Amino acid sequence: MRAVPGRPRWKARLASALGLDGNPLRRASDRAEAWIRAGLLVVLLTVGPMAALAAGQWTAHAGAAEGSVQPRAVRAVLLQPAAAPGGPAAALRAPVWVRARWESPGGSARTGEVPAPAGAAAGTVVTVWLNAAGQVTGPPQPADLVFAAALTAVVTLAGTALALLIVLRLIQCFLNWQRLAAWEAAWRATGPRWTDHRS
Repeated sequence: MRAVPGRPRWKARLASALGLDGNPLRRASDRAEAWIRAGLLVVLLTVGPMAALAAGQWTAHAGAAEGSVQPRAVRAVLLQPAAAPGGPAAALRAPVWVRARWESPGGSARTGEVPAPAGAAAGTVVTVWLNAAGQVTGPPQPADLVFAAALTAVVTLAGTALALLIVLRLIQCFLNWQRLAAWEAAWRATGPRWTDHRS
């Protein structure tokens, strides 16, 4: 394809891709397909990010609304000292599990083992995280919520792109069917003039 004099090369390519280059061999269906492609690209670039953002925000809000399911913090009083472990475990500064007493969200006193910093004395108050069943668990992980929201946004964007690609393929199949029907009709009109019917 030669660039039109006075027109930058990228504009000539864009005009050709959109079917606006004035090519006399270009059919109306070719121009329609080019415009449909451009329209679907615009939809992907505008609706795709908005849908991904909305899905990510919905996931984040849904995760925050499930706060009652997430661990809850309570204060526990150590009933015994948290003896520092010896050997290699001391270098890791891992928490030590010791007996403690705390008040559950329902108001009843509970006793059990909780993680405490190594070397903490008896009577030390530590924060303990409880799940919905009242069992000791780890603290909530906000990074998990952010990851879930980001993953939802990416999957939504990919799903939007895939849906638009399927729509484009279906439209192309329909246009190809129309082109084949037009070629068949043109051949039925032109073919007898090209063939020799003399036997």
